[in-house]
Formats: sequence, structure tokens, C-alpha cells
Amino acid sequence: MTAPKTAVLRVVPSKEGTRFLFRHNIAGLYVFKRLIFSLQRASIENFIIIAQDIPASDKNWVEPDIKNDARFNSKFQWNDLSKEPVEEKFNLIELPSEIDDVLLVESNLVTTAGLIKDFIASTQGLEKGDIAGLPVESGYSDGIYLLPPSSIGYYLRSGTFEKPVTRITQPGPWFYRQKVEDSQSARTVEKALLNEHKLHYRQIMDIWVNSFFSIKISSFLVRTPFTPNQITLFGLVIGLAAGILFAQGNYWSGLMGGLLLAATAVWDCCDGDVARLKFMESDFGEKLDTVCDNIINVFIFVGLMFGTAHSQGLAQAMIPFLMLALGGSSIFYLIYFPKGGKGSFFKNTPIYDVIQILASRNFIYIIFIFAVVDKLGWFLWLAGIGSNVFAFSMYMVKRKILVSLVRETSE
Repeated sequence: MTAPKTAVLRVVPSKEGTRFLFRHNIAGLYVFKRLIFSLQRASIENFIIIAQDIPASDKNWVEPDIKNDARFNSKFQWNDLSKEPVEEKFNLIELPSEIDDVLLVESNLVTTAGLIKDFIASTQGLEKGDIAGLPVESGYSDGIYLLPPSSIGYYLRSGTFEKPVTRITQPGPWFYRQKVEDSQSARTVEKALLNEHKLHYRQIMDIWVNSFFSIKISSFLVRTPFTPNQITLFGLVIGLAAGILFAQGNYWSGLMGGLLLAATAVWDCCDGDVARLKFMESDFGEKLDTVCDNIINVFIFVGLMFGTAHSQGLAQAMIPFLMLALGGSSIFYLIYFPKGGKGSFFKNTPIYDVIQILASRNFIYIIFIFAVVDKLGWFLWLAGIGSNVFAFSMYMVKRKILVSLVRETSE
């Protein structure tokens, strides 16, 4: 079977009409639009909509809403087969050539692009002309099918397939799919979809701590007009406020700064959640998130330096801060120069995992612990000494790699 570029979506009202198809919000998007975007992420470029018994008001609203959305960059053809003669209308539908197989999808299905891609990949060993099916999790036969264009017409006319369907199974948490037909199924689907996004988290604290709060916050944010970039910038404001509190140099300000800093770790997950759930990821957004994280990090340590100066004296603040500046700049140089890419020079070395940990924001909770015990000055010294020790370790590893490369070249 061939990888499809076309999807045929059969749009039929559920037992409660079209409300759950075109109006009900599932994590920021109505069901039909979410399905379109998921298929588009799975490399579908052409959408053929087969509508039956759909009110004209729904069609007149949905079609321009999707076509005018900046996230949609595919072809969209709406075909109304509600009235007789259906046969004549079906003959006017522009189906792809026999060379390409097509996806046939029920329109009230909520799924992920990852599932669709893996389903397509799993069918590549089948013969041309076969029909493959991926049923929904509840076990119903309707779901997602890959079949030749000639079989589409037979199915739409008879409601069955002209040959047996090869069932494909895709188990596991990444392969979520479920139909939305009523209020209960809508709630179940949204909860599962939000929980599925925990699988995008990589850091330990994100998985075990931050996600507990961030998923709940994200479930609210996806229903608002806030964009992921706006959420990122608000997180920057929280981080800057934490730095200002650290600079006050007293216990309660330090504790509040620690709480706000912990809040930025939770909030930092939300922009990514909203971006993925609403299909709004972008290179600019990823870079903005990185820049804001680095600004917060710098501001936090500057705040700690001022706070330590207020509480313990200038020398107790400046010495560890200058050590941290030296160690931090050395680490930055060793990671990014002369080889580009974060830590690329150190891949396949034991130190690479440490680089990845330092690039995360798990250290935020260490700062919070020091704030609770009123020892933020100690953390500044720990960071100053630790950064230089790690920079020296990186230098030795890099030197060893370069020496081995020179020996290999000379041989």
C-alpha cells in the first residue's frame, strides 16, 4: 500500500446532532477541526469532505473557518450528498488517481498525528488494493481506514467494504483515539488528550511534580485567546519578579521568590502544552522560550547576588557571583564553540547527560530548598564552585576528544 496524501472524511450527525462535531471545544479546538489538523500533521495534503444531513448553516460556518485559519495549508473540498440523486453528486467528487491510497476517517474521531503516521507505516507491507482498518479503542469497526480510491464509492453507497478489512493494532499511550458523540464521551476524550501530553515531558521534575499542576492550568489556558508566546512572556514576568524578591535579602522575600521561581517551572510547561494542543508550535516560539528561560536564570542569580550582599556583605556576594560568571561563561563557550549545537561536541560521552540536566530547570527546586532553610547565600557559593569544577571537567573531556582525533588523523 502507498502512503496517502488524501483523506476522505465522512461527516454524519451523531445522536445529539452536530453540536459535538462543530461546536464543542475539546482542549481548545472543536472536534472536526482538531481531526483536520491532526491529519495534516500526518502529511495529509488534500481533504475531501463527504457530508450527509449536515445543516447548511454548519457548512457555511465550518468551511471558511478552516480555510481561513493560518494553521491550515492544505486543500479542502466540501461535498454534500444529502439529497438525491446521490450517484450523480458522487461522480462529481474529485478523487485521487488509482496510484494513491486514501484515508477514510469518521469525522467525530479525536486522535493524534503520531497514531496516524504509525498506522500508515504499519500498512506498507500489505498488497496494493488491500483495505486496512484501525478501529477505535472501544472496539467499534468504524475509525480510520486506508484503502484504494475505488473502494470509497462502494463504501459510501453500501455502508460496507467490498473485501475483508485487515485490522491494524496500535497499542500504547501514544496511540490514543476515541469518538465524541455526547457530553460524557467529550469529557472522557478531553481528559485523556490532556493526560497524553504528559508524554512530551522529559525532565524528572516536569514528569513527577510540574505536570500535576501544569495540566490543570493548561486545560484552562487552551480555552482562552492567549497564545503560547504570550504565555511564555507572562512566565518571564513571574521569573523577573522572583529575582527582585531574591534581591531584597530577607527570609520572607527569599521564600516568596523561591515559590515564584517554582511557579515558573510549572508555567514553563504550559506554553508547550497549549502550543501542541492547539497546533501552534513554531521555531520562533521555541527560541523565545529558550531566551526567556536564560533571561530568568541570569536575573535569578543577579538577584541572589544582591540579596546576599544585603544580608552577608558585598564580599560574600561578589566572590561566588564572579566565580559563577567565570564558570558559566566557560561552560557556554565549551558547549557552543567551536562546534554548534547544544552539547553536540560531547555526545556519546558520560558528560553529555550532565549537560542535559544543567540545561533543564530542575535546579529551581534546589534554590527553593535553600530558600526554605534561609541559606540562599550557600547556594550562590555552591553554584560558583560547582560551575568551575564542571567547566574544568568539560575542558578535560574536550581535550581528550581532540587529542584522539589528532591521533586518528595522523594515522
